[in-house]
Amino acid sequence: MTPDERYPIERFIMTQNDCYKANRRRTPTGIQVHSVGCKGTSRDRWRRWNTPGLKKCANAIIDTKGIMQTLDWDVRPWLSGSGSKGNANDTCVGFEICEPSAANDTPEAAAYLYGCVLYLCTELCRDYGIHPREIKCHSELHREGRASNHADVNHWWGKLGTAWKPYTMPRLRHDVAEALGVDLMEGANIMDTILKKGSSGPEVLELQEMLDGIGYACGTPDGVFGNLTAYAVKSFQRDNNLTVDGVVGPATWAALEKATEPEDPEPAADDHPTTDAETVTVSRDDIQAAVERLEALAQTLRGWL
Repeated sequence: MTPDERYPIERFIMTQNDCYKANRRRTPTGIQVHSVGCKGTSRDRWRRWNTPGLKKCANAIIDTKGIMQTLDWDVRPWLSGSGSKGNANDTCVGFEICEPSAANDTPEAAAYLYGCVLYLCTELCRDYGIHPREIKCHSELHREGRASNHADVNHWWGKLGTAWKPYTMPRLRHDVAEALGVDLMEGANIMDTILKKGSSGPEVLELQEMLDGIGYACGTPDGVFGNLTAYAVKSFQRDNNLTVDGVVGPATWAALEKATEPEDPEPAADDHPTTDAETVTVSRDDIQAAVERLEALAQTLRGWL
């Protein structure tokens, strides 16, 4: 991990925590983003997790002082809980973000905390070959069936009227991809993805850009499937004789793909193969007629002179 003095890492490994003692190691293929769920705390409060008998532990905790690493990055944390399709802890390194109190949740604090998250996610993706698409928050993992039912960090990030309005999970994935110089949609089979209101991620951003490109405005593309996107999807479905349910499945994807295919340009009226010297065929009669016209013109000119 490349050090960055703006985002210092304090190494405080929780050797007394049962998660550390379990020492289940694997190479992470994803990142889970959590927040602690209570306002006004710092890393100092969460040092108490360094004790036996607790059934929770993160790989790191972030606050306005920087990053505190609490487990080795390849140690399986106890963060997400299980969902209907498994447990994100099995594949994802994870960290908690300390939420400032309302009075301290300033644009400067938000920018710094987001900077810490962006730096840490970028470095983890680089070190472990994790694709930025695999950065998910707790609520996104729950929707995928890989975590317990919690709202973080979407109860906080991107919230209107707060310093966190500019910061969303789709933006984080985009910014990490940009920092790494990778295509966020590389390797994605978007046509197999089912999207509906509440979905988020690069696939939603792609959907919004496709709709916007053919005149179905979704507002500013942000990777979040909200009311405007749902309205645009239903309008497109209605105009294309599809089931108007606001759910983007195989039939809607196929219609979108067809609608956004570039049309072959019509050739211009004078578009035809030419050579530097075109061959022109004329008859003897044409030549004779041209000579006679020239002779008549010459006769007229002599009369004027």
